[in-house]
Amino acid sequence: MIKKRGRTKLSESGALLAPSSTLLDNHFEELLEAIEEIRGLTALLKALPASSDKRDEYEGRLYAALTHLDHHVKPAIKEWDRVVDRMTND
Repeated sequence: MIKKRGRTKLSESGALLAPSSTLLDNHFEELLEAIEEIRGLTALLKALPASSDKRDEYEGRLYAALTHLDHHVKPAIKEWDRVVDRMTND
């Protein structure tokens, strides 16, 4: 399995993500994990010969990781927009 990151922490400062939501934070965590999985599997597939027996397994896992990424992108954008809309105009 590809190594995954620990939990992300959002800034307490005046950064854009400071007034974030738990839902948005969860989507970001899932996105980061999917991206790491995709990077790792892509590197493995580049190194494997086309005739490798493992190629089908890694390609299947890559497809699953891409699907997982897609599953979290649109909801993350929707939640991001909701959070930004609720921000004050300071």
